[in-house]
Amino acid sequence: MATVADTAQRILKPIQQFTRGWMLNPATDQAGIDLGLPTGDDFWIIGRAGVLGDCPPEVAASGLGFISPVGVLAAWSAIPPHLSPSAIHAAYAERCMAWGRDVLSAFDPARMARLDELGRRVADGASPALGVVFAGWRAKPQPDHIGERVALTTQVLREMRGAAHLVAIQACGLSPLDAVLASPAPPPRSGPEWAHHLRWTGPFRDPAEMRDARLDAERLTTTIMERHLAVLDPDELDEFGEIVETTRNAIDM
Repeated sequence: MATVADTAQRILKPIQQFTRGWMLNPATDQAGIDLGLPTGDDFWIIGRAGVLGDCPPEVAASGLGFISPVGVLAAWSAIPPHLSPSAIHAAYAERCMAWGRDVLSAFDPARMARLDELGRRVADGASPALGVVFAGWRAKPQPDHIGERVALTTQVLREMRGAAHLVAIQACGLSPLDAVLASPAPPPRSGPEWAHHLRWTGPFRDPAEMRDARLDAERLTTTIMERHLAVLDPDELDEFGEIVETTRNAIDM
């Protein structure tokens, strides 16, 4: 039978990859550019944090955490005069729903409904104090279409872990930039290259200086997620992990 620790590790990469299916899709970048934004990355930044409404960029940066505040300000400054952060968020969320309609409709709707049900129980059991962007996405109305629902739920779970990670890195004495530089992920999702992608500018510290603390933060993040996964019993944990993993593995992305 699955434990919360087993399930936390089992779903980590699949949940990240679920959301990359639409976040990194060229159609998503193009949708942002069609709105009048300079780049798809601007759409990604504003689309995620725009769930907070038409807030100042400093507020958006505090919720996103790992993206440079200067970079968030640049994205906010690029918003066309006829649009707002909340309007851009609505368009970004629609890309999430469209991907769910197009891709997840190919799967057994009963299994997708179960993925959604169990995932929502995990997310709904968390305090909104975990993170404001997570809380914002969780508060969005759930659509009727099961593919859209699962796409939104996996996005909520991704933001949930991101929020837990932001708490953990600070508890371990790291800044968001430190965490980016010392990420255990392989390049290009670590080191100076990844820091530049997230709009930080150097000179940067040697990532080796933060490596141990960064691994501690990764373990603490998992501990936080385990506490929330514990709302599921062992059979449900096994079922949830299996559906998440096999569904993601069946998607070509």
